[in-house]
Amino acid sequence: MTPAITKKTTLFSLLLIFWLASPSTPLLCAADPTEQTSLTLRSFKIRGVKDVPLKKLTEQLVTPLPSPWPWKKPPPFRPDELERDLELLQNEFRRHGFYHTVITPEVRILDSDRVDVILQVTMGSWVKVTRVEVTWETPTPPMNLKALEEQRPLKVGDRFSEEHYDALKRLYLNHLLDHGYPRAQVEGKVWLDAEADTADILITLKPGRLAFFGEARLRGELKTPPYLIFRRLTFKPGEVFSFNELYNSQRRLYETDLFQSVTLTPDLAAEKDGHIPVMVEIQEKKKRSVKVGLGYGDEDEFRARLAMRFRNLAGGGRLLDLETKYSRLETKVAGTFTNPQFMASKNDAVLLGGFARRYLPGFTDKAYYTQARLERDLPWLLRGYLGYGLEFARPFNIPTQTLLLLKETESGRLYTASMAMVGLRRDSADNPIYPRRGGLVSASAEVAPDFLGSSLQFVRTVLDARRYQALGRSEAVLAARLKLGLIEPIQATADIPIYRRFFCGGYGSVRGYRLDYLGPRNQAGDPLGGEALLEGSLEARLPLYKDLHALAFLDFGNVFLKIRHLNLGQLKYASGFGLRYHTPFGPVGLDVGFPLNPIDPRRDDYRLHFTIGQTF
Repeated sequence: MTPAITKKTTLFSLLLIFWLASPSTPLLCAADPTEQTSLTLRSFKIRGVKDVPLKKLTEQLVTPLPSPWPWKKPPPFRPDELERDLELLQNEFRRHGFYHTVITPEVRILDSDRVDVILQVTMGSWVKVTRVEVTWETPTPPMNLKALEEQRPLKVGDRFSEEHYDALKRLYLNHLLDHGYPRAQVEGKVWLDAEADTADILITLKPGRLAFFGEARLRGELKTPPYLIFRRLTFKPGEVFSFNELYNSQRRLYETDLFQSVTLTPDLAAEKDGHIPVMVEIQEKKKRSVKVGLGYGDEDEFRARLAMRFRNLAGGGRLLDLETKYSRLETKVAGTFTNPQFMASKNDAVLLGGFARRYLPGFTDKAYYTQARLERDLPWLLRGYLGYGLEFARPFNIPTQTLLLLKETESGRLYTASMAMVGLRRDSADNPIYPRRGGLVSASAEVAPDFLGSSLQFVRTVLDARRYQALGRSEAVLAARLKLGLIEPIQATADIPIYRRFFCGGYGSVRGYRLDYLGPRNQAGDPLGGEALLEGSLEARLPLYKDLHALAFLDFGNVFLKIRHLNLGQLKYASGFGLRYHTPFGPVGLDVGFPLNPIDPRRDDYRLHFTIGQTF
């Protein structure tokens, strides 16, 4: 193998140490040791690196790196630390399959106390995987693993790396652990020829005995009824054992917001006839919690939120949420009561009601509303509901020109909407605040016929789909969103009044345009809304530094006066970029949007949006 450090490098390092220790160096040879000064590191650069993340290399360094902020004191420079770093970097290159890397250091002394360090890297050739073989310890393989071949992080022809080799073993181990083999072991061997730059990999699978779930046992004194806890478990006794189902059960228990900690432990020692009991240990949250939020946005300006939650109200895992919001655009007071497993069924009863007053560009309105729903978990992470809603709304401050165009809209009129509701939702996002994988799909429909006592008759449907995909093993995420909304008048209603119509434009919709600006407008430019909405976004979220992230986006959308007018050729587009700083309470940041096909080029140049939370 090629030596880790060239002779030139070793000679240079010895000369550097000799120079620093020589009597001619006034920095280190003052008579009084307390008056000695040390060299400081102004910059540290690694050049010539390919196919290995620079972050992986800098994480290995012993030498403290200088801060990018000019007011931070530069770190000291020590030649012995640099010598150690050369060895650590060489080992890191080997872990990534580069066994012939040459690192040549250069130390530039700028003045009496500052130096620049430059490491020039010559990568050399890399080790190629020439064989990957997976064998079973048992004579008869318990399962067919052919489908895992496409998922292998190391394939024939790839560059060998220890990280991908460990991931390869973990791929097969996780598959066994999730398919009935909790005691499975995976061993691996690598025959590596550094001279020929080849690597042969042999993976040996030791599955052990096939196991099944046994009885779930609850530990601890809890006020939450046990049946609510057992209902959230995604496994049943007798099913094939899977660690993934333990994780899914834990996640579902956390989603109730009743528990502070949840631990599911398989009791392997108590296994009987291949059945493994599971111990469920739970610590409940406090009965009451309060959340206060303050923020600012360019559209709603100052905003405030106060929310209270009461848990296990009157026992039975019941929840009561009280919330009030205030901003320039909306004032809202709402309450929600949730009764799990209503009347010993698998359905959750949800009652909600409240008051809302909106101050929008085209109108002002106030409404009282209430809903009653029965919600239920379904297979494949689905959750559906059936319900009834009653709404009393009164729009006002409507421009005269709008009233002339929308015949069914009357300022100050009280509208009653009595409607049946149905909905379906599937949430597979891995994190509700910072999603990196998975997505969310929801569909809802409202029907308000006259026989339910509704003075406004309509059918309203909304489809919303979101998808998140991490790019490789990096922190970068590609996010996409698509929303379709349709509302159609039925029976005695000929036209949908303005307060029930769709609007488009602004933050959370199509950035780069003013709030509710897209779609039909009257002669004065006031928005009329429409009976059809189509909008979406494509967003790349990229890490910059620690909790600071950048994003680039492309938004599109529009509102159409009638459903039959829906036309993809009339979509409006906007692109832009933004910054997000991730906090424990969610990301905050700034977006700048530019309209690509502006309606009024003199006014529609760009829009600034101050944000709290992800756009979607």
